Amino acid sequence: MLAFEFLLKFVYSLIIATVATTFAGATVFSFYKVSRKPSLSFKIMNVPLLGLLTTIISFVTDSKITSAFLFFFAYLFIMRRLSEHLSKFDDVFRAFFLSMGYTRQEYLMNILFKYGKWKLINSMLSFSFITTSILVVLSETKRLIPDQAA
Repeated sequence: MLAFEFLLKFVYSLIIATVATTFAGATVFSFYKVSRKPSLSFKIMNVPLLGLLTTIISFVTDSKITSAFLFFFAYLFIMRRLSEHLSKFDDVFRAFFLSMGYTRQEYLMNILFKYGKWKLINSMLSFSFITTSILVVLSETKRLIPDQAA
């Protein structure tokens, strides 16, 4: 029963992460055309901690607002990881590929997107696994507290 619940919540959070990934990827690549470096406030933002705190706050209720918060944090989590990956990759390989005759647009689409897709998959799976683990532990903890079992 616990394995089925874990699998069900994992698929649910994977769907949320997939939708958030499409928006985060579009956001990162559209911002990447304008500015290569993410801002300092974006770099120091601790998205997993904010997500954990919101999930703990939603411990009392299990509602649709929790899904909206999970989508928001998946969007920020994936956007931050992808932009960090692209800026690190870009610092190392940009001069090399541009000196080979690629234009900036070709470099963005053919090189960065090609190597960024594995980072997207990694981010989606890690967010889904972490979120599912937290939600399952909290739902099991609810059963230990009187008057909280559903």
